[in-house]
Order: sequence, then structure tokens, then C-alpha cells
Amino acid sequence: MTTHGTDIGGNLFKAPINTHVSHAFYLNCRKLADFFQNKKLGNDDVVAMHFVVGYSARLPVADEWRIPINKQLAHITYSRDVDSVEITRSAQEALYSELREAWRDFRRRLPEVYSLAFTKEVNEKKHPESEFRNYDLD
Repeated sequence: MTTHGTDIGGNLFKAPINTHVSHAFYLNCRKLADFFQNKKLGNDDVVAMHFVVGYSARLPVADEWRIPINKQLAHITYSRDVDSVEITRSAQEALYSELREAWRDFRRRLPEVYSLAFTKEVNEKKHPESEFRNYDLD
């Protein structure tokens, strides 16, 4: 995930790319928070407790920003004009840090059968030609 509007080389993204990048970041934050907190919209949703019995992450930053993110991404509302809340750089960094720690905690608690599969997949993503090679996946 990226937490700001620059590419790997540090160059700023220009509109509309910067908006698309930030929206992808927020959507993925919401998706990961739902996974780690076992929030399901349907019977086909995959959640953390499917892998680690009893696992549920406390994510106060994600909880705080859930409604503003939802309003920003998925709703045409009147409140965006009158009650809009800027999702600041510090909020982005806090979301990223919180979800990264939830990922690491989740991985530490995985039963061996899943841990081996996750480790294999992460290692494949670190391959020099992988699009994920520069990401902190551990």
C-alpha cells in the first residue's frame, strides 16, 4: 500500500492519478479492517477467524475513520459538503501502521498449516520481478 501521493521514486502523482491512488489506499484499508475484525456482508466473505480461531483485531484508528472513508468513497451525500473531514497524512500513516501491525499479529498467530502457506505466498511476492517486490509484506 502507499500512504501518500508519490511513486517509489518519490515523484508526486498528478491528478487524477493522485485521487485514484488515495481512493485505492482507503478502500484497501477498509477491506483489511473488515477482514481483521471479522465483518462480513455475506456468507462468501473471508475473515481472519477463518484462519485463526477467535482472532479479532482492535483497530481504533480504522474504526474512527470508517464513516469518513465510506462517505468519501462510496456515497454521494449532502454531508460531504457540510461535514466533510479531511483524511490527513497523519491519519493515513496511522491507518497504515495499525493495519500493518494487525497483519503481523495475525501472521504470528496462524496455525502451522496456514503459516506455511502464507510464508510461501509472501516469499513469492518478494521475487525481483514481482509487482509486490518493494512492499513490506512480513
